[in-house]
Amino acid sequence: MPKVVRVLVVVCLLLCLVLVRAFEYDLFYDPFLNYFESDHLTKPMPEVAYLKLFFSYLFRFSLNSGISFLILKVAFPVRSFLKTIMSFYGIAFLFLSVLFFGLIISKVEVGYLFPFYVRRFIIHPVFIIVLFPFVYLLKKRYRFNLE
Repeated sequence: MPKVVRVLVVVCLLLCLVLVRAFEYDLFYDPFLNYFESDHLTKPMPEVAYLKLFFSYLFRFSLNSGISFLILKVAFPVRSFLKTIMSFYGIAFLFLSVLFFGLIISKVEVGYLFPFYVRRFIIHPVFIIVLFPFVYLLKKRYRFNLE
């Protein structure tokens, strides 16, 4: 695939990530969206349907991760990287969701910033910010031919 086409596809995929964020209130169940936008340090945590929230986060993480994975696949079509990245996303979701749901089920009373940031890693495509330059540097270091 020519470099210009790859860049255009990556830009379109980045726009898809923006659209997921723009329509988050319509697409996903998340009582914490309004909670963390308000004065969350003085208000109690909202009532949550845990199973519904888990599947909503799973859907959102899968959507963001799928788009991020496609960005990396288009930009760096080296098969060994892609398998590792896919494994990383799976392990990250498992670890972060267990941590987040453990925190909200136990109703963490001392500050809500830790669950807030753990939730951010689940619902936003933060890992692409780290993985894109990482894969780029690996490509440069080992001189993989991507054409």
